[in-house]
Amino acid sequence: MSGADPHFRVLFVCTGNTCRSPLAAAALVRALGDLADRVEVSSAGTAALSGAPASEGSRRAAARAGLDLDGHASRRLDASVLAGVDLVLLMDPRDHALVRALDPEAAGQTYGLADFARPAPTGEAVPDPYGASPEAYEECLRRIESHLERVVPYVRAALEERSAGAK
Repeated sequence: MSGADPHFRVLFVCTGNTCRSPLAAAALVRALGDLADRVEVSSAGTAALSGAPASEGSRRAAARAGLDLDGHASRRLDASVLAGVDLVLLMDPRDHALVRALDPEAAGQTYGLADFARPAPTGEAVPDPYGASPEAYEECLRRIESHLERVVPYVRAALEERSAGAK
């Protein structure tokens, strides 16, 4: 965490950083509404090739939902990407071990998106739609948006706490 910094940093992680995590990042920015200017939202992939665009299926699902992924460029998850991040949300909770290996400090603020702020974690992953039907991409986005309903109040509370601490 970054002390008195009033901004909050959220990182979404998936495998290739071309489908799920870019969709989640764009959806969170929209869900945050007027708070979005105080939150840095980014994404990365555990096996990403740097500079790849969002997948065609993700771009189309995003466009149908009023989101824009045209400027997305993938990047590989490494320790520098994790530096200074306040919340890491994994599309697959099995990636927690990789985050821990890259940055033990970040591991304490890393959660599976599907389990975030749930009383009984299930270890559920957000299914990867890569190469699947348009409906699979749309279902992926719906699931992500559903999970983000638990993330937004957490981010809002963290920003309020930081604002109160900065006074």
